[in-house]
Amino acid sequence: MEEIKELVKIVTNRGIKKISLLDWDERKKSKDMELFYGIQKGNYTSDEKAAHSLYGSTPDQAAYKMAKSRLRKKLLNHLFFLDFSRSRISHKYEQECLNLLHQSRMLVNLGEHKTSERLLNKLFKISTETEFTYITVSCLELLLYIYSQTGKHRLFYKSKEVLLHYRTIARYEQEAEDYYNMSRLELRRSVQTRKEYLPKLVPILERLKKIWKQSHSFNAFEYYYKLNLFYYELVGNYQEIINTARDSDKLYAHGKINTIRFDHRFNKFMSVSACLRNKEYDQGLLLAKDYIHSFDTASSNWFAFMENYVLLAIHAKKYETALKLFIEVDRNPFFTKLARLTKERWNLYRSYQYFVYPHEILFTEFNYQTLVASVPEYSKDKQGFNVAILILQFLYYLKKGDTDSLLHRIEAMRKYAGTHLRDNFSDRTRDIFKLLMLVVKEDFQPVLCRKKGRYLYEKLQDVAPPGDAYAEIEIIPYEHIWEIILEIMAEQTVL
Repeated sequence: MEEIKELVKIVTNRGIKKISLLDWDERKKSKDMELFYGIQKGNYTSDEKAAHSLYGSTPDQAAYKMAKSRLRKKLLNHLFFLDFSRSRISHKYEQECLNLLHQSRMLVNLGEHKTSERLLNKLFKISTETEFTYITVSCLELLLYIYSQTGKHRLFYKSKEVLLHYRTIARYEQEAEDYYNMSRLELRRSVQTRKEYLPKLVPILERLKKIWKQSHSFNAFEYYYKLNLFYYELVGNYQEIINTARDSDKLYAHGKINTIRFDHRFNKFMSVSACLRNKEYDQGLLLAKDYIHSFDTASSNWFAFMENYVLLAIHAKKYETALKLFIEVDRNPFFTKLARLTKERWNLYRSYQYFVYPHEILFTEFNYQTLVASVPEYSKDKQGFNVAILILQFLYYLKKGDTDSLLHRIEAMRKYAGTHLRDNFSDRTRDIFKLLMLVVKEDFQPVLCRKKGRYLYEKLQDVAPPGDAYAEIEIIPYEHIWEIILEIMAEQTVL
């Protein structure tokens, strides 16, 4: 009761300032709430539209600026009351720790040391169990201040020793974080930059591993583990991804890494992705069916996982399974909230599925034709999905018997190959381009194309897809593409 009485006294004496929050029960909507609902419903996509609808004016009018300012303030205030129960476990605990730290510091500033000390002891227990070292350091620093002010000599020096230990771990973690962030920055740049940076990753990974072993820190482990997986993905060593995921599961099972913080979903995502790249389609589909339930359908991670799930089904030629997955994605109400490029990627997947397994639920014929004819480019440096676009357009015009458009596609492929396929990491793309050019060169004769393309076809069956640092996305494996082309030409010859 004493603690509650003290808090009542503090709140009473200090008073409570008016909190500016969104009022869901407001009968007469204010302009800032109208702005909120307009944005929420997608009606206001720009300042111009919002200002015109609300005030019949331009965005520079004072009234609109004030409404926008009030809404911004209310939204920022709401951040303190967000529900983190559905968030990643690590985010949930981190937010709980930050709330306790904020409350404790506020009480210290008000001179209430007794209650603050209790909160900080609770915070220390949670932050050490969950290994949020930077919060533990702040917690101990605040406790030292309280002990110095309240004359708790023994607790001060005992906590000081503990603080020195966690500061040492924090320095290790900071070094690991700097390496990780720098590497991720470089790996998000152009394809050419990623290629040039890859050799530098090897010594960085060695250093990260050493930091983890010296510090026994989960945070250091996580930086090493994630960057290691990214490296194997970039160099195309998919078996090592599977091995690394398996090893981390063993570390978890034996309590060698933090069992509260370790996120199995990342392991599951990378394992399924590795099965796709390693052509272990049946195993990948089994894992995907089991793992998909680990992902929240309202999260972007669910859609990212579903991309690999769909591609596994398409690569395995299980088109009925792929169709069911497309339906599941389309029915997810959060699809509309995805970024534009992500939606375009799904449309491209859908286009390939429609080509090999046409179904009205995917597209109407008109929508499909329009999409293929005007499908956008995806990558600034002309790699990634642009190859998939060129191949899809070739398939479409081949089936349609549009020779002029096919000749135009071939010319586009020649230009693309001359500019972007100069290194040996694009062997598969070069080979499929050669096969497509062979089709035109041999005047669409299936027997001749099959005979003269046998070597390249067998090569495609043997050559593994390149790592992501060099990869063009194969929505349908190139060897399957060639089989489809031969079937189309054979059907047209019979007709």
